[in-house]
Amino acid sequence: LPTITQQVKPEKFSNYEVGVKWDIRRYLSLTSALYRLNRTNTRSIDPNNPTAIIQTGSQRTNGFEISLNGNVTRDWSIAGGYSYQNAFITSATAAAAAGKQVGQVPHNTFSLWNKYQIIPKLGVGLGIISRSDMFVAVDNTVVVPGYTRADAAVFYSFNERWRLQGNIENLFNTRYFINADSNTNISPGSSTAVRVGLTARF
Repeated sequence: LPTITQQVKPEKFSNYEVGVKWDIRRYLSLTSALYRLNRTNTRSIDPNNPTAIIQTGSQRTNGFEISLNGNVTRDWSIAGGYSYQNAFITSATAAAAAGKQVGQVPHNTFSLWNKYQIIPKLGVGLGIISRSDMFVAVDNTVVVPGYTRADAAVFYSFNERWRLQGNIENLFNTRYFINADSNTNISPGSSTAVRVGLTARF
């Protein structure tokens, strides 16, 4: 009973953040932030049993992020950013030693989406998503490798009400792993996938 009671205690957070925003031009903004996130009474999925919960004491995440959003030109818009995170255990428990990395928190992530309007009715998009490797769980025994994936899209507006959109996810059929439920249950990312949708506005 004491263990179960301890596991269901609410987590506590203390977050510290400082940020800046720069409007490079009227429709293009650069934002950046530094942050520290402290958590106590933390819990995690058991690395060897996804149906069980283990206590991990307390955690700290130190991070930095920078993003760029808006229009580079009248026809070219972008949305993207880079972030660095270092998430680690700050108090030891039987399940997680102090200094161990928190599972499924990569140090580096990057994304960039570009949309270009070729003509008023036709636009195309190209995006890049990149992530460095990461540990699956707090025991730090299994690593999910990093990856870089490209996506693409095409948009066609028949009129103000009707729009046709096609998306290609994982354009170059990159083999990668997207997440994990435990050290022995790791999910692969999708191979190349094509989706077409028709949107109506009323």
